[in-house]
Order: sequence, then C-alpha cells, then structure tokens
Amino acid sequence: MDKQQLSRRAFLKLAAASSSGIALAGVGPLRNIAAAQDTVELTFGRHWEAAFRPRQAEYDEGFMERHPDIKISITYNTWTDHNNVVPAWAAAGTLPDIVYVHGSRATPWAHEGIIIDIHDLAVADDEFNVDGMWEESLRLYRVNGRIHALPYDHGPIILGYNADMFDAAGLDYPDENWTMEDMASAAAALTDANMGVYGWDGNFSLGNSANGFFLGAWGATNMNDDETAMTMDTPEAREALSHWYNLIHEEGVAPTAAEAEAFPNQNVFRAGAAAMGHLATWDTPSMRAQASFNWDVAPAPMGADGTRATTSFGSGYGITPTSDKPDAAWRYLREYLSVDGMIFMWSLSGRGSPARPEGLEAWLTSDPAPPNGQYFLEAMFEYATTGHPYSSLASAQVSQILDRESNLLKLGEASVDQVIATIMEEGNAALDAVADDM
Repeated sequence: MDKQQLSRRAFLKLAAASSSGIALAGVGPLRNIAAAQDTVELTFGRHWEAAFRPRQAEYDEGFMERHPDIKISITYNTWTDHNNVVPAWAAAGTLPDIVYVHGSRATPWAHEGIIIDIHDLAVADDEFNVDGMWEESLRLYRVNGRIHALPYDHGPIILGYNADMFDAAGLDYPDENWTMEDMASAAAALTDANMGVYGWDGNFSLGNSANGFFLGAWGATNMNDDETAMTMDTPEAREALSHWYNLIHEEGVAPTAAEAEAFPNQNVFRAGAAAMGHLATWDTPSMRAQASFNWDVAPAPMGADGTRATTSFGSGYGITPTSDKPDAAWRYLREYLSVDGMIFMWSLSGRGSPARPEGLEAWLTSDPAPPNGQYFLEAMFEYATTGHPYSSLASAQVSQILDRESNLLKLGEASVDQVIATIMEEGNAALDAVADDM
C-alpha cells in the first residue's frame, strides 16, 4: 500500500469519527487573539534534543508574532534528567509556567501539585475540541476523571524489520498473518552469531511503553486495569517471559544485554546488526537518520490463538500551579495542541504520531514515516491499549521494578520464576503503600 494513503479500515473509522461529530479542524486559522500591551514571559520546562529544538524555535517565533504580548523562555533538560528535575523545581518553588509531562507522570504530578486541573479550560473551549483527541491518549492525563495535562503524541509499538536482511536470506517480509512463532522461526533463520548478526535485537521490556508487545499475544498483562495489583504470576505471563528468555539465552537469536552494550545507545536493530525489533512512531526519525539499511514495519505478531495485542503510550504538557499567567499559558497550549499545531510540530516533521487523528495522514506522508506506516494506525484503531503503569501514585516505582527485572532477564542473571516472584512481591508492596493516598 502507498504510504500516502490511510488503510481502508483506518480511513473508514476516521470518517465515522468525523460524521459522529468530531470536528476535522483545529483551533481554526492561527491568529493573534491578544491585545499587544504589557509583555509577559511564558516559561517552559522541556527536554527536546538539540536536533529538534530548531523546529520548536520556529513554532515559538510564529506564536510570538501572533501574540506580541507573550515572550517565550525555555529551559531544556535531558530526557534522562527531566522527570527528576521537575519535582526538584517544585520543591524549590521554581517551576516554570508549562512543563513537559510524560504519560507516566501525570497522576503523581497532579497529586503532588506539580500540574493543575485544566479540565474546565479544555472542555469549555469549543474551538480547541478536546473530544477530537485520541481517547487512548487522553486516558493518561485524566486524574479522578479530570484532565490535568494534554497529549501531543500517542503511538503504538509494532514490529520493525530490516528489509535488506530478509531479501538477502530470501525470506518473505513479516505481514498480517505472522504469529510470535513465525517471528521466532525467522529470527533463527536470520541469525549468524559468528558474524555478529541476530534475528531479533533482544530489546525486551515490561514497562508501560512496551509490555503489551511482549505479553499481550499470550493474553498476559503486567497489572490489572485499575493498577491496584500486579498480574504477572499467571501461566500466560510465565509462557510469554519464557518465550523471550529462550530466544536470548537458549536459541541465541538475540544478543545478551552485555553484548548489546557494544552498539550505540545499545540499539542493535538501528545499528543494522539485528533483523527485527519493536518500533514506536517516535522511533522513526532516528531510524531514518541513522539506519544505513532499508527498513519497514509490520503488525505486532499474533499469539497461537490469533490474539494480537500491543501497548501504546505518549507524552503531553501541563500548566503548573505557581504560574501567575495561566490565561497566557492556555492561549499557548490551545494553539500548540490544536490540529494545526500538531501537524506542524509532529506530523510534518515526522517526529511522532500526533494525539489528534486529523494529523495522522500528514504524518504518514512525512519523510521519516516507513512505507507501511499505516500499520501504526491500524494498531491504534484496532488493538493497541495504553500501557500500565500510569494511573497509580506508585507508577514511577513500579516502572523501575519492571525495568530492573527486564534487564536482569536479558542479562540472564535471574530466571523467569525469579523475575515474576520479585515483580509480584515488590510491585504489590509499592501499590499497597500508596493505596490509601489515592
């Protein structure tokens, strides 16, 4: 299928959404709605890497031209530091007006008073049309039913593959009929450990941005839906973990975590040393810029019973309680997160799939999007769900536990049973500790 076209199923669902009242428009033509009087400084806490900052600067320059009473000032953190820096700002009373909010941080930051309830602002602004955003993307930012931040992107995890490796081996590309066993068989056929070439990159994770890809095909989950208990101690979860553990440590079709350290950012797939890996929409710009091979994407492989599942996740922005200019902050967010703003910032740049369906076709035609980028859309419409944890005050702690145990499994320093036992014990203890505060 031409990447410039929506899949037929996705198009029909998008058309249905339009006919049911979702306005296929943003805030309207961007215009100056401010009276140019005293200039106010609107401060931001962001984490963009250097390569994306010119895009942000271009948007902000245009915004300040439309709103000459607003001056924008940005503090950039690294992605690694941002989620720790923002609470430190809050403790010191130095929060900026607007902060980047990863989906996993909305609930704890709302509870800690780092971001404010903007539900009434968003819902009352008819032109902003909050109902035009993905429901899955908004799910991350509702706390006790109230919107505390707004998403700019949201995307699923699906299968990425090195087309050159498949061509060289004479193998058909992954497609809609692939199962996890098909993926394992192809990985074995494409592995040549002596040459440092692997069928799968071994990038295994149980965290909120990827657990559905690694558990869902077996009908397993890492937590229950209301995030009050871990759900890893099941036959389905044990079978899923055993599958991935065996691929690394018994079948040898993926590098161990120690072996992966030899590659830039430990990204074996992007380096061209693995035939397959999982990809999110936000991975595509770095793939386009750094991968020296032809690559594409396919649906998340199914389980033996035909179950197809994966995780989706995203990020957004919120207004802080210490801001003395919330009206100016909302004027910025309503344009930045409108259809027009999302298309400029994320669709046309290819940075990631925007949180508004109206921006998806522009993303599909962007340079970083893969030829079969419509598979991302089909995942969002048909089988991707927002990954846990995100709605518990213990989200950060549980995520750390999941990440640590995933790494131990990759390293071979813990067995499947040991990983499950630790996740159940420590994860449930963390959830129980915050239960009374929710």
